[in-house]
Amino acid sequence: MLTSAGLNGLPVGVALAVRAEPFSAALAKRSWVVRQKGEKRAHLLLLQSDRGTASWQGTSVALGAPALLWLPNNLDASLDVGAGADGFLLSIDDDFLIKSIAACPEALHLRRATDRATLIDGEALAAHVHDIAQSCRAIAKELRTPGFGGGAVIASHLLLLCLHLSRLGAAHDAPDESARGGGKALVGNFLQMIELHYRDGWPVARYAKILGVTSDKLHAHCRREKGASPRALIHDRLVREACVRLQQLDLPVEQIGYGLGFRDPAYFNRFFRKYRGASPGSYRRQIRLEHARSGPSYAAWP
Repeated sequence: MLTSAGLNGLPVGVALAVRAEPFSAALAKRSWVVRQKGEKRAHLLLLQSDRGTASWQGTSVALGAPALLWLPNNLDASLDVGAGADGFLLSIDDDFLIKSIAACPEALHLRRATDRATLIDGEALAAHVHDIAQSCRAIAKELRTPGFGGGAVIASHLLLLCLHLSRLGAAHDAPDESARGGGKALVGNFLQMIELHYRDGWPVARYAKILGVTSDKLHAHCRREKGASPRALIHDRLVREACVRLQQLDLPVEQIGYGLGFRDPAYFNRFFRKYRGASPGSYRRQIRLEHARSGPSYAAWP
């Protein structure tokens, strides 16, 4: 699989979240196998010369340069390029991808674009391949020889790549009205927006405005499709993330709350207790005690 280049100087989370492998003309063809194995990683293949093939879920496609292939985070795949091929292969952790695009006004459209497999090639890509390669090259360089603000540099170029993907794949998109839709489509878009902004403390009205509906309509569809209000769905996502961080991170409770958008530690405590019946600190102690009693897990072995 891919190797993460140059961890020194980058925050460990960023260095592990993004991997970049440039490839150039070699004596033999190059092959990669993508296995998610519980991870959620998207993959981008840019082929600048020669030919290749890609296969996933019973689909096999021939690649002819220039070609840009995006595989979302739920696909296993196999990729092959010819001995004379030049290009890049990127692997991106889904959480880092979400954080990289969340602040962009077009975040919902970008998330929709990154949630599906997309192949762009030929004339549609030719005019943009240089700019796309520049961003791939910049990410690979930052991973190899990181400098000040390396994480921000990588996130910025990743955002640019997603914007290219969204623009070039626009022919595959439904018109705005049908994309917004109602019922399942509307709630699906709302859930995607929650993933992007649940840490930002947005009120339901802001979500509804961006989705192009009233708060009442959003509430009615969420009740119908999910049996819960929009506010409850946002809070549920916050609580689930708080639980994960309390279990996995050795950070003070106050810092975990701050990372989730809670500026007042006391409010974070009240919020968490309301949904879990215990304070964040008590929950953490209880979970760790249960893990200690159950003994080591073979699944956690390297």
